[in-house]
Amino acid sequence: MSVARQARLWQWAAVAYGVAAVLFLVFFPSVTVGGYQRPLLQVLGPSMVIPVSLPVLAALVPAVLPWRKALIAWIVAGALLVFILVTILSVGLIYLPAAVFTGMAAYLHGRAPIEDAPLPPDDWPNRRSA
Repeated sequence: MSVARQARLWQWAAVAYGVAAVLFLVFFPSVTVGGYQRPLLQVLGPSMVIPVSLPVLAALVPAVLPWRKALIAWIVAGALLVFILVTILSVGLIYLPAAVFTGMAAYLHGRAPIEDAPLPPDDWPNRRSA
C-alpha cells in the first residue's frame, strides 16, 4: 500500500471518528439534570450540533482538498489541538483521536512524494567491471 493511500486512510479515519464523536455527544446521555442523565441535544437543543460539528468540518478539509495536503493537514491538526485545549473541561478530550489521526495523515502526506517515488532503473546486467 502506498504512503499516499495510507495518508488518505488516516485522514478519512479522523473524519469518521469525528462523526462518531458528534453522534456520541448528541445522543448519549452524559449530562445530569434534575438527578437524571440526559443527552446534550435534549438539554441544549438542536443549535448545539453546529459548534460540536466544527472539528469534523475541520478534519474534512484536508481530506477533500487536492493540493498542499501536508501543509493543510498540519494546520488543521494544530487547530484541532487548540480547540481541544480550549474545551478540555467539557468536550475537548473526545476529539483528541481525530487530532492525532490528522497529525499522522499530515506526516504521511509529507512523506508520500519521497516514499512513493519510482526507483531508478537497475541496469546491473549492462555494467562492465573495471
